[in-house]
Amino acid sequence: MKRTFASGLLSIATAAVLAGCGVKTTTTSVVPSSASRSATCEAVIMTYDSRAEIPSDYYELAFIQAEANSVYTSDRKIEATIIKRAAEVGATAIIANAVTESKVGVKVLGEALGTGSASSKASALAIYLPADAPRVTQLCGR
Repeated sequence: MKRTFASGLLSIATAAVLAGCGVKTTTTSVVPSSASRSATCEAVIMTYDSRAEIPSDYYELAFIQAEANSVYTSDRKIEATIIKRAAEVGATAIIANAVTESKVGVKVLGEALGTGSASSKASALAIYLPADAPRVTQLCGR
């Protein structure tokens, strides 16, 4: 009987850890569906910190929000997920907002209580720069 209980407990703990490892994203299109673009690839996505850094004209495609448990997920994984979503909507770049995290005390208490409040959040605007078309062809083969 102890083995069954212990193995059940292990399964529940494993499932809880795996559930906490994912990055949840929301992608909100800012263009009409008739103006949707073909997907690009992750290799082509450039990251800018502000609109002032963008070297040429661009079109706004989608607003992407990502959230993950900061205890189990790194900022790099969140960034990679945003870049993946940007490529899916046909972007060549993103204007990234800084990742925000829960305070350390909130993280520890939230995880101890199982509230899931230990989160990191990030957002970005996916954009397409027509001047990047040759780079898209070179890196993505399209």
